[in-house]
Amino acid sequence: MAYSAGSAKIDITPPLTIPYVGGLPRHSLFEGVHDELYARAVAITDVTPNKTIIIITVDALGLNNDILGPTRDFTAEVRAQVTTATGVPAANIMLASSHAHSTPETGDVRHLYTDPAKLTWLEGLRDKLAQVAASAYASRQTVTAKHVRGEIEPGSFVKNRDASFYPGAAPIDTEIGVLTLENAAGTWRTVVVNFACHPVIMQVNPYVSADYPGAASAWVERNVPGLDVCLFLQGAAGNINPDDDPLWDDQRSAFDERNMPNLAVIRDSFAHNERIGLALGMTVADLSNGLPGKAVTGPVKAYSEKINVASRPLPDRAPYQAEFDARTQAVQDAINNGASEEEIVSLRNAAQEYEELLAAIDRGTATIDAEVQGLRFGNVAFMGMPGEPFVEFGLQLKALSNNNRTITPVGYANDYLGYFMPQALWDAGVWESTLGCQTRMGRDAGVAIYNKAAALVTKLWQTP
Repeated sequence: MAYSAGSAKIDITPPLTIPYVGGLPRHSLFEGVHDELYARAVAITDVTPNKTIIIITVDALGLNNDILGPTRDFTAEVRAQVTTATGVPAANIMLASSHAHSTPETGDVRHLYTDPAKLTWLEGLRDKLAQVAASAYASRQTVTAKHVRGEIEPGSFVKNRDASFYPGAAPIDTEIGVLTLENAAGTWRTVVVNFACHPVIMQVNPYVSADYPGAASAWVERNVPGLDVCLFLQGAAGNINPDDDPLWDDQRSAFDERNMPNLAVIRDSFAHNERIGLALGMTVADLSNGLPGKAVTGPVKAYSEKINVASRPLPDRAPYQAEFDARTQAVQDAINNGASEEEIVSLRNAAQEYEELLAAIDRGTATIDAEVQGLRFGNVAFMGMPGEPFVEFGLQLKALSNNNRTITPVGYANDYLGYFMPQALWDAGVWESTLGCQTRMGRDAGVAIYNKAAALVTKLWQTP
């Protein structure tokens, strides 16, 4: 097989007028930029039949398709621009977010599109994502490729945050997958990294940051000779968090009781983030440089299918509205009575909790279209899922690998629909299943999405 590939990256750091989402307080404005956000893209072509796939990775929380408005589709608009510029079909284009939390609120928890200035920024983001894909496509050159799988030491990086719900050891995924594309002269290289862990080291932080995926990618790009771009594809990280930082107490908030930045905690968080990024980046470099890996051979293919899944069940709205009204009135009463700033902030956060529950209820119970996508590059397949898959689904997809194929799960791809999990964990009442903006699909969505992804794996290898 003869392949060509190209890559590119573009700065997508937001202005400080765009709110971010983390824990509480939500939807604050950033106070500054710690490290820039980027979109990166790789275009890979099987030269003989001239079939191309394009992967766009974004330093973003997740890109809900309604962020431009309820009658528009963000991913579809990005793909349409890319198709116009390159001729690559929409089904061959994947848009995947890292899920970094100190990034703009693109999950549509609040409707940014109602503010004309914020809508303009969102449309500019759309245009940049299309631009970086077109640039990657235009820069293609002849390459060879290899895929290497390595592992981090168990217990050194990741943990299952829902461990108490398992009767035995809770599952984690310690594997790192590295796809390396390189020209014959060895003067150009791009790597695509797959790893599963929530980027929440910098959660609830008033400074823009790409979290550990950004730190790892930046380290690789700075230190691997000839490297053009390092793309990070988030795996099935729905219930997987970074392990605790032994150098500081992770129970301390990045904000004090007055919602002012706790600079000591923020400083220590960024230091830990750099350590984790360095460790992951060095592992990626070692895997790309030091091991022969498995040569990539075989066709380029793509399939994308939508399935219809049920919304999560929703309660009657009236009691939640009454509680929100009462909490809102408590805020006003505290202000009128000259309460301390700390008390007012606490009451505002309590009111905000119910404001978001109402937002979740107001989405309604209409069924949801969930896109599942498979991109095959030779003997490697990237399986895109539109939200936060629990690690069990990623491990099940990887179990479909064999000597002839390597299956790579990709979360947060082509939409952001929140968590989906095994039915037993939904029934057990893990936090991710509770009412809120974090979970839009119902109990059975995870199994349906996995089953479709598994079917697409079969299709990618059986269909001519």
